Amino acid sequence: MEWIPAPTPINEKRRAQAVEKTGIIGTDQIYLFDIYLEIAKDISGYSAGSFSLYDSKNQCMISEIGKPGERELHRKADKAASICSYVILEKNPLLVFELNKHEIFKNHDAVTSGMVHSYCGFPVRNKDGYAMGTFCIYNFSEVKEISPEKIELIEKLVSRLALQIDTQTEQKEITSQKISKSIDIFMENYKDFSLSDYKNFIDICSGLNLPEKNATNLINANLCEIRNMTVMLSSKGNELQEKMNIVTKIHNQVKVEGNEANSLIDNALDKLGDL
Repeated sequence: MEWIPAPTPINEKRRAQAVEKTGIIGTDQIYLFDIYLEIAKDISGYSAGSFSLYDSKNQCMISEIGKPGERELHRKADKAASICSYVILEKNPLLVFELNKHEIFKNHDAVTSGMVHSYCGFPVRNKDGYAMGTFCIYNFSEVKEISPEKIELIEKLVSRLALQIDTQTEQKEITSQKISKSIDIFMENYKDFSLSDYKNFIDICSGLNLPEKNATNLINANLCEIRNMTVMLSSKGNELQEKMNIVTKIHNQVKVEGNEANSLIDNALDKLGDL
């Protein structure tokens, strides 16, 4: 028999829109998600794992660990050729410990070639319930079952990954709205200014060293002044900055290294069961 691709989800259009909204595909956030796969690999004892998002056309690999060959960043694959495509149709994990006995999966090239023996796929769902992608682990050497307790632990890990994506997406939206509003306020107060003037004002607010010639309009409008041969915000500029809600906030930074870092990681792993 030939390999049968997974059917298209009923809510495919809205699901794909939710994926695009995350803004993760094609960005350099790959290594932020490696840790989830590393932990799942340690919990399960499996050989490899992958985390993918599915846009309207492709299975987009966000993170892959343990697979043979050189790692290819931003790899895209045909959804129709993927076992994982079946996972986004499921509400619960898709557990196939003996792939060569599964009615559909036994015909997949990775199974017929003897490359993969066991497979566990977990749907990655956002807060609205859309399956944005899959979190999958594979065992290459032999058939290997995983206990229900470990499966539950990995499910909780995947839930945390989904929460991270939701949080990033919400923050991206908030930032976009904040920028849009700040532009509106800037342009309402200074109708003759251009977006270049707005950018220059933001650069100064951010503490960048802007050449005086680039700040001419801002200086003439009394938003900036020269102090110690540096373009700085005037009191009027500070007032506008607050009005635009782009005041820089100071965040405490803590550097953790050595044994303290190892202890922090160990504590995080210990608490996985409480997620």
